[in-house]
Amino acid sequence: MDNSVNALNSIDVLIVVDVVGALASGNLSNNVYLVDTNKYMGSWNQGHCELGTVCHDTQRINWRVVPISPSTNVSIVRFTGEIISKQVCVPTKQGEIDDEYWTARMQSRGVKTTYQYACVLSMNGKEMTFDPYIKVI
Repeated sequence: MDNSVNALNSIDVLIVVDVVGALASGNLSNNVYLVDTNKYMGSWNQGHCELGTVCHDTQRINWRVVPISPSTNVSIVRFTGEIISKQVCVPTKQGEIDDEYWTARMQSRGVKTTYQYACVLSMNGKEMTFDPYIKVI
């Protein structure tokens, strides 16, 4: 498989949240499930809160969040952590109100390493955080 072709493709990360469970327990990490479209490249912890997304430098990553129950709401508020402080991947909000997603291009400038970041979600006005990984190969 030619990795130079794969580097041109974007990676989609889906964040699925049990909003009722997170608010009732006060614990988002036990109630959030992540998957991405890059398992074939080595992404790990699919279906867990600490997904490790594998990507190439300059590859675009898109994040979407959905609630398990359609009667609840959840949204991404912001991203924090190493990817932001080191300016290697700075997501911005895109899309319409009913179709919002966050997107960023990995700009590690050739550095191949693993970054931990935090994603801040809002549910019924309460902000909660979890912290997955991005690995640049």
